[in-house]
Amino acid sequence: MTNKRVKIIEWNNVSLVVPEKQDIELWYRWVNDIEIQSYLWSMFWTIISRESEEEYYNSINKDEKQLTFSIYVNKNKKIIWNISLMNIDYKNNHTELWIAIFDKDNQNKWYWSESIKLIQKYVFEILGLNKLYLRYVSSNDRAWKVYSKLGFIETWRMKDHNYALWEYRDDVFMEILKREYLNK
Repeated sequence: MTNKRVKIIEWNNVSLVVPEKQDIELWYRWVNDIEIQSYLWSMFWTIISRESEEEYYNSINKDEKQLTFSIYVNKNKKIIWNISLMNIDYKNNHTELWIAIFDKDNQNKWYWSESIKLIQKYVFEILGLNKLYLRYVSSNDRAWKVYSKLGFIETWRMKDHNYALWEYRDDVFMEILKREYLNK
């Protein structure tokens, strides 16, 4: 991995960097891990080809309604996956957060919280948007703890919306407004 990543915004432990072609191989391995997929509402029981990951890489950041960053650990100069802003709506001033920490060695560390703090700063202070929202699979207790700690409030729940590992799970929607972020 190249040590000279283009950092868009950084904090103590992580930076959000421009994705590079070399990241495709990591993404390909991680996205096909069934355990990791069980936390993703969009791709459980899916096999993703390397070519599909390459197409994804080639498409990111070409759409003005999407921004994708790789999450980079500053200390060990390692990519641990990505964080995206999807459906960016500049007219109504909101966007959807997608995040995944696929490197299992780094899932239970502070990197997730720090990455979300960075994206909140980017959304509210740089882009000037008013709302950041997300959704996650209800079985992901770690997600709820992190999102709640960072000011997200549950706004909606779709019951039994996902079927993974032989059980139904809810989709949980959360959001944070700019004024709530600034008052933290």
